[in-house]
Amino acid sequence: MIRLAIRGYVGRTALFEDRIEVSPMDLDTVLPTLAEKHCEKLAAHHLHMIEIEFLDEPNEQQRFFRFGTDPSGMVTPIEIPLKGGE
Repeated sequence: MIRLAIRGYVGRTALFEDRIEVSPMDLDTVLPTLAEKHCEKLAAHHLHMIEIEFLDEPNEQQRFFRFGTDPSGMVTPIEIPLKGGE
């Protein structure tokens, strides 16, 4: 099982933390479902950032995945265009 902690932030304040365990075989279907759910909150400006922490990953460079609309809490953020061709 893969253990995950999912946190939602406004600014640098965590509003929630969910912990789940996922079978490695289900990871490819569970992560997109979770991302879609939380992206809706980002788009509605209820949250600024989502952090997914892979709790069993010892390498801190690979342990965290963050996405959101406020890059101030992210390390080396990249911009992703939301509309094609712009």
